[in-house]
Amino acid sequence: MQYLEYKSAVTDYTADVRRMKASLVQAGYMASENDIERLWDDYSRARSTSWEELPSNSADLMLILLTGFGLRSVPMGDDEYLWPRHWLRDGY
Repeated sequence: MQYLEYKSAVTDYTADVRRMKASLVQAGYMASENDIERLWDDYSRARSTSWEELPSNSADLMLILLTGFGLRSVPMGDDEYLWPRHWLRDGY
């Protein structure tokens, strides 16, 4: 059986996706660029933006990524409504 992988075109978001992937790898995680892009798209839509700017702080970025991949729970607080609903702990 041959594994197939779609190679998407370079977009305005390619550098962001690659930065997120590198951050995950540095922390010991692997994820496809497609999954990372879908995760960030969901996060951005929850915040009513087409593509949310990545935080400059790596720790903040990792919190978002690990939450999106279900490894951390959504931080509860005033901005809880700004997270995708399916990321809430009950959604996993």
